[in-house]
Amino acid sequence: MTTLPEASPVKSLAEELETVRLLWRQCIETYASGVEATLDQVQASVRGQQRARKLPVSKLGDLRDMLAMCRGLNLRPEKGRRKDLKKIETLIEELRLLTEQW
Repeated sequence: MTTLPEASPVKSLAEELETVRLLWRQCIETYASGVEATLDQVQASVRGQQRARKLPVSKLGDLRDMLAMCRGLNLRPEKGRRKDLKKIETLIEELRLLTEQW
């Protein structure tokens, strides 16, 4: 009867895959935190406009554009596709750039 050596490739690979899983989760959490922080920044900028009695025409145009961009977001979250994440990231970045000009 042959016994597997202590450092078998199967055991080593299984351990490495668990490490990869943990790293994957850390990357996802860090990425999500960054996207949410940017979204919070944009949302705070937009909410800050609620206090203004009369908004300049340029800001009204920006707000309408931003609303159209958000409504035009076409996602299929149930599929879990990377391209949907990219669409969200791109949208948030475009919104951030618009609010920075205010």
